[in-house]
Amino acid sequence: MKRTMLLINLLVMILGTACQKATLINPEQANTPNFARKASFSTQSYNADSTTLTVYPTESTELITNPGKGFVQYWDFDGTYADQISTGYSRYDWSDIEPQQGVFNWSLIDSEIQKFKAAGKKFAFGVMCANTARSMSTPDKGKYVTPKWVFTAGAKSRTIQTTYWETNQLFTQVIPVWTDAIFLAKLNQFITILGQRYNGSKDIAFIDIRSYGNWGEQHTYEINGVALTAKQLLTQHLQVYKTAFPNTQLITPWGTTDYNGDYDWAVQNGIGIRSDGIFKYSNGSECTRAAGKAPAIFEYTANYAWITSEGYWSPDTLNKYIEIGKPSYIQFDPEMYTANKDLYTQVANRVGYHFVLKSVSLPAAIKNGSPYIIQTEVLNKGVTNIYQSCYPAIALLDGAGNVVQKQWLDSANPSLWLSDTVVKQQSAVTFAGVNPGNYTVAVGLFVNKTDIAPTYKLGNTNKTTNNWYILNNGVTVN
Repeated sequence: MKRTMLLINLLVMILGTACQKATLINPEQANTPNFARKASFSTQSYNADSTTLTVYPTESTELITNPGKGFVQYWDFDGTYADQISTGYSRYDWSDIEPQQGVFNWSLIDSEIQKFKAAGKKFAFGVMCANTARSMSTPDKGKYVTPKWVFTAGAKSRTIQTTYWETNQLFTQVIPVWTDAIFLAKLNQFITILGQRYNGSKDIAFIDIRSYGNWGEQHTYEINGVALTAKQLLTQHLQVYKTAFPNTQLITPWGTTDYNGDYDWAVQNGIGIRSDGIFKYSNGSECTRAAGKAPAIFEYTANYAWITSEGYWSPDTLNKYIEIGKPSYIQFDPEMYTANKDLYTQVANRVGYHFVLKSVSLPAAIKNGSPYIIQTEVLNKGVTNIYQSCYPAIALLDGAGNVVQKQWLDSANPSLWLSDTVVKQQSAVTFAGVNPGNYTVAVGLFVNKTDIAPTYKLGNTNKTTNNWYILNNGVTVN
């Protein structure tokens, strides 16, 4: 009987101890800040000397939006899809922006910039000189895309018959003679003023070079006439825009094979390429020349309903074209998204760059004034490079999630994080003047070193509200 009671008491003690252990906070979590306590922390291991800790962050499966890549929402802002898109986009007729010489209707552009900016997005646009899709509701009933005053000033023109997209009725549109000296002088002046207003704007993702051809696509489909030579396109349009916008990402539409030499020049000079006929007219191969040099953009031939009804659509086809053309941006189609939400998550994370932090080696404890080596291991799961500035940093956060001190990982260079490649880089950092105590270690990616908080999102979990990614929630500083 005594033996039985002894066994029972021993079992009760074991169960009681197990229950106590189940409710204990991990020693590393004892000083975890409240903002991080609920997070699912990454796995970690100590190196043989126990002075270095290697953290293996958890990969996220969510759709990640970032600047310089992702889905582009056309025309007006629709907040329904704010979590899916990264950029807004529209095209304007020159005659609507400058209806009279020297009189500008900037509100058309600025109002859209503000709408997308309010949602934390950037905006992009292009200005056309010919557009057979000009609306019948415009003041001139669609007649002038290049402003009427340009022709009144003596620029040569010709007229074409085209149809309103709203009713299919015929109407007349005036088209410039592309090599006319007066037209080019007025156009150059407009592009210069456009650059003075928008060059270097932090609210602009990119600007299209759409000053030649129907819809600005650098071809004469539907408008006919004498096409430009490759030299004329280069000197009268591409180089003019490059001069006016030295600090803004420019994109040139791909028009015809006649201009392939110009497009090679463009990407070598940081100008990206777009294909506006994906599915029916293009598999994206025109954009491949930009890979590793400048962003590429995909625009579909038409909307999802048409692409589907005509037999062009399949998820595999879209994925194949993305691998061929390696776009950073791709058109957002609401109907396509609704019917293919999982695919859209995959596409959003595949186009452009998509940085996944695989591991970070950092000190298990930090001594003020002592140098340490931080090793990062990053996999770019995107289809191409990042084409804008990006600065990695490591920081110590207090219990409220505030940055106590930040150090730049200057040897970690995101421009070298190539597609489908794991890159290991080491950076030396020294924390100094930090009050002794326990801190959370986090990493972040910045557009500018003067920014207060990280801009970019990683393809990992454990993100704070201001885009820091928590690595370790209990590092001692002394």
